Amino acid sequence: MANSSVKTGGILAGSGCLFGLAPLAISLAAAAVGSDIGNTLHWYTFFTAPIGAVVVIVGLIIAIIGANKSTASDFAESTTSAELPPLPSGLARLVKLAYAVGFGIVLVSCVMRVTMFQPFSGFLTLFDLIPVFFAGWFVFLARNAHDGLKFLRLYQSQLVVSIAGCVVGIWPLVTLDTSLSLLAYDDSGAFELIGTIITGFIPAVASLASLVFAGVVRARYRRGLKAS
Repeated sequence: MANSSVKTGGILAGSGCLFGLAPLAISLAAAAVGSDIGNTLHWYTFFTAPIGAVVVIVGLIIAIIGANKSTASDFAESTTSAELPPLPSGLARLVKLAYAVGFGIVLVSCVMRVTMFQPFSGFLTLFDLIPVFFAGWFVFLARNAHDGLKFLRLYQSQLVVSIAGCVVGIWPLVTLDTSLSLLAYDDSGAFELIGTIITGFIPAVASLASLVFAGVVRARYRRGLKAS
């Protein structure tokens, strides 16, 4: 049941990403084949992206709740045993430290984005601060990373959120060319524009880094289980 909730939440989050970025993706595809449909269609992203973001958030919350209801037997197939020993103390401390540092980086970048670079974003500020919520939540979960079951729950939650974060990170990537064009045309707002570009990439980079880190730790933990 818990794994089903994780899958449902992941599918919902993925659907939200696709819906939110659909006009932009169609515009890029149309431009590649020489169609002018994308000349106006991409503007609809300003309407679909907020709706898609809400769907993504709901999906991620469902996935996290499902992951935190997982039992040892849910991980038995992937760990070869329903009995889950604790993580080595050094590895557990590394997990806690890594998530704390990651939270600090995401917090600083998001606060700078909404106060220094985009101080008048209105309701969009709430979406800019979403990475802070999830990064803080993972710090909360990581406090019990020494427990094998709770670490695997953390990993499962992290997997869904990080994939969504990497997909959403496509947005600043595809708008990078426009941003650089604006900077070349008028550099009077260079500080704000460059800061917006950098802080837009940080959550996606943090998602990718945490995905790789959690995967490496999980692989080390599984090797330890097989060796024991």
